[in-house]
Amino acid sequence: MRWILVIFCGCLTLHNDAAIAQESGATMVIEPKAAIESAVNAGDLAFAVAAVGNAGGEIWSYASGHKDADKKRAASSNDIIQIASMTKLVTTIAALQLVERGALELDTPIDAYVPELAGLQVLNGFDANDGPLFEQASRAPTTRELMTHTAGYVYEIWNSNALRAANLGVTESAFGSGNFLASPLAFQPGTTWEYGISTDWLGALVERRSATRLANYFAKNIFQPLGMDDSHYELPEGKLHRTVTVMARAGDTLVPAPILQPQAMEAGSMAFYSGGGGLYSTLSDYGRVLQMLLNGGSLNGTTILKPETVDAMFRNHVGDIQPAALTTAMPSISNTADMSFGAPATFGLGLLIHPQGILNGRRSNSGSWAGLFNSYYWVDRESGIYGIFGTQILPFYDAATIATLAQFERAVYSPKVRSKLTPSAK
Repeated sequence: MRWILVIFCGCLTLHNDAAIAQESGATMVIEPKAAIESAVNAGDLAFAVAAVGNAGGEIWSYASGHKDADKKRAASSNDIIQIASMTKLVTTIAALQLVERGALELDTPIDAYVPELAGLQVLNGFDANDGPLFEQASRAPTTRELMTHTAGYVYEIWNSNALRAANLGVTESAFGSGNFLASPLAFQPGTTWEYGISTDWLGALVERRSATRLANYFAKNIFQPLGMDDSHYELPEGKLHRTVTVMARAGDTLVPAPILQPQAMEAGSMAFYSGGGGLYSTLSDYGRVLQMLLNGGSLNGTTILKPETVDAMFRNHVGDIQPAALTTAMPSISNTADMSFGAPATFGLGLLIHPQGILNGRRSNSGSWAGLFNSYYWVDRESGIYGIFGTQILPFYDAATIATLAQFERAVYSPKVRSKLTPSAK
């Protein structure tokens, strides 16, 4: 089938231009639409949605498959998905707004804002009797370290000590109802990189320094100014029919994951808003955040961040520290994941940065991240485009999803396609 892109502001139309990619030594003809459809038609994915945009907005979007396991409701590009850790970028933007207003300092230890964090401990391991081995933290982490995942906080999904601590009841699990924010550090602040609950603490800082609940802060300062009408922590009942069933890979089959399904909730009813995850959104809504970054922090005459703040987000803030692959401790939740896709990487403010780009297309100093249910985005300021690809499936870094994402990205960056995305594409 043919696919068409219309850029209203530029009156450009992109017809069925094929992308040429090299895979396993063979030349393959790939279209963005075909890359998505092939995985769904083969049964590798039950649902997939993708979008591409530039500084002018969303240019193209497409969905394939079905919202439900019974295949009665066809997928749509305006379906609402659980974006999980893609929430982290929104939380980082909120915190950077407070930095711009003088309510937060990037390099001030956060116990200045949260005194109960004075005297943090570092969990180094366990003795022969399963007793935890602690040492005193040299200091509390800074706001910058929270944004760059060098604070010392980790996730039990990818850290065996943290998983053991949760299983032994030494700490609260991030999957439970307890206060997982009280977890000890896994390493001294500023000494290494590991993905974790740092952005949840960043969200807590936003609440404390703004005297506003995180959902309300997002709505007033980010969602409403950007026109993000489908982004919520508490999903309205009237939008439940637009959500997508979360599937889990069980051998060669996909089955619903019952406890992870979308639920409608009354606005303001959640006791805790996670800065690290929990948002529902659409690709069009989330694309407005990425479009704003491509525009240097502004959109439709509204400034969300200063241009110099956006520039800072895409710079290296971890020095020689290297972001590592996420080695799974919970294979049912996540595979081992290389978010740099084999390329050199560093970390900016809330974004993994690819200094040399990656093989599939995105250019130097692009920023990216992902969500647990296999949703992925990138912002390529050099090429002037963003891309989003989403499924609703576990475990994270699902092989079929990653293969489809790679094909989609290669198609977007093929010369015939990319030249239509922005007049200044390089």
